[in-house]
Amino acid sequence: MKKLLGFILLALLLSGAAMAQEAEDITAQATVKASSTDRRYKTFAMDCALDRDYTTMWKSKKERRANLEITSPEPVYGIYLCSGMETLEPWVVEVPDGKGWTVAARADGVYGHEYLPLDGLTHFRIRVETTAQKVFAITELYLLGEGDVPDWVQRWQPQAEKADLMILVGHPDDEMLFFGGMIPTYAGEKGMSVVVCYLTCNYPGRRSELLNGLWYCGVRNYPDIGNFWDKYSLKLRTQYDTWGKANVLSYVTNLIRRYKPEVIATQDVNGEYGHGAHRVCADACLQCVTLAADPTKYKPSASEWGVWQPKKLYIHMYNKNQVEFDWDIPLASQGGKTGFETAAEAYKLYVSQQQPQYRVEPRDSEKSCYAFGLAYTAVGPDVAKNDPFENIDPATLTNWKAD
Repeated sequence: MKKLLGFILLALLLSGAAMAQEAEDITAQATVKASSTDRRYKTFAMDCALDRDYTTMWKSKKERRANLEITSPEPVYGIYLCSGMETLEPWVVEVPDGKGWTVAARADGVYGHEYLPLDGLTHFRIRVETTAQKVFAITELYLLGEGDVPDWVQRWQPQAEKADLMILVGHPDDEMLFFGGMIPTYAGEKGMSVVVCYLTCNYPGRRSELLNGLWYCGVRNYPDIGNFWDKYSLKLRTQYDTWGKANVLSYVTNLIRRYKPEVIATQDVNGEYGHGAHRVCADACLQCVTLAADPTKYKPSASEWGVWQPKKLYIHMYNKNQVEFDWDIPLASQGGKTGFETAAEAYKLYVSQQQPQYRVEPRDSEKSCYAFGLAYTAVGPDVAKNDPFENIDPATLTNWKAD
């Protein structure tokens, strides 16, 4: 009897291990055929959606019912579709029904990277769910076999209703270079509500890169990606003239009112290395941290979201009320890697930005990602100077964990 029970227990354990097997990427085994392809640029070819390079993409011609038809020798149990387009569209999976095609599964098209589970299909097509003439664009397509969804497959949650911490940057990768361990520490390790906002993101590949970087650091609520067109300048005024100062202040005020952050962190008033977009982030936050609380300013967003007064504003490398955060603490959520190490690894996912002059700035750098200043506070000065949530009531925070 003991041997029988032991055999049954062993069988259950083996069965559980088999059930917990991670789904494999079986894309290479499938045949993928596009309804059309925009052939004006080589980087829009069909292979670009299968090359595991987020800087290239497949892009259809502008047409009705643009689609990708897929035949796989192995059943497909999930699709992970990465689209770098600014305007997303609902998309569907259709199967042949003898007369045409029938919808078998549907995705909302809300997120730039989306996962859609399937019931083991071997012949199907993916298309944008519209009868209008639309462009269908994909930076990467993954087909997954049977098993648990891998951790690297992004399954985004909606944008946060309320933020503990809002980080405002000019471009994708600034949030790693100049904020270091802030995101992996508070989003990944502490599980707090961290909203990352970008003023610009002009290229599809960089949109995918920022999603990959944030996911790696533990962010699960979808970021807020602005549509200001990036133009390099070395002056604050020039950048404001390009975008319209009132437009920027209205936009940042709207972000603060929408996400209601307890704490805001943003870039250097001098732009780290002088970039005007970085300067705008700091200058706009300095003004909007109080504008957002005034119901007479930018009334449309006040009407939509209500007014809000953040408790604190930290500015990178600010020369007043200086603090130094510690990103060298090992993080259990990252297997013991520090916040700085995690940010450095996440930055490697920004493939298009790997240039010698860019790095996640170490503690001893003049642009140290550890160095900030408390530029505004409604809760008094920092004393310990090691935590952006110092002096803030833990009851107002999401999933706050004491050290």
